[in-house]
Amino acid sequence: MDFIKEFMEKRGATRADQGNHSVFWVDVEHFNELPIEMWQYNRPADQDRVKEIHGWMSQSKRMDGIIYLAHQKNKLVCYESNHRREALKGLEGMHPILVDILWNANNDTIKDEFVRINKAVSVPELYVENNPMEFVDDIQNLVKKFCERYKKLKTNTDRPQRPNFNRDMLTNEFTRIVKEKGVDVETLGQRLETLNAELSRRDRSKLPPKVLQKCEESGLWLFAWSSRLDI
Repeated sequence: MDFIKEFMEKRGATRADQGNHSVFWVDVEHFNELPIEMWQYNRPADQDRVKEIHGWMSQSKRMDGIIYLAHQKNKLVCYESNHRREALKGLEGMHPILVDILWNANNDTIKDEFVRINKAVSVPELYVENNPMEFVDDIQNLVKKFCERYKKLKTNTDRPQRPNFNRDMLTNEFTRIVKEKGVDVETLGQRLETLNAELSRRDRSKLPPKVLQKCEESGLWLFAWSSRLDI
């Protein structure tokens, strides 16, 4: 903890202490020198999203919002704003950024902060419930494979229009089905394949032409009629 404060102060960062938090106003070049890991319970950063944010910041030379770090077991972890943190890599000439550090943290205190920050933001329940890490990893892997296979229909918008989807929507749907139906993630993957094949043979006469074209080009029919899966 002392090392981090000393590191920041030697590089001219302005600091304000707020209870067990410190907020720093720091140059991006110095921030990028810090050894920061992603908190183990965070969802992996969407690299398409990271590239978009990197492009915006390289033009505007500013970063909106705050990056939230925690000092946990003698290391720094980022539990909120990982997309912006990764997008800052390689940028120069930026305006200083705001960094909030939670000191002497454990997983419970970090989770409390994560939930508090995201109360007004839609976050997949997979990341705010006490799920076993094996379950989280399996869901993440299935979502990743799905996004890669059907990348033509993957979007970064918060409310994708049929038949498009985004990563958080998939995560929520996959998590819901596994819990409601009592199936494992491997079985879910198999049922998705079966359902997609069945839907591809369904009557398409009422589908809008644009939706029909996208489904035919991508081979994905799961969200042609509804954004909610019925396995």
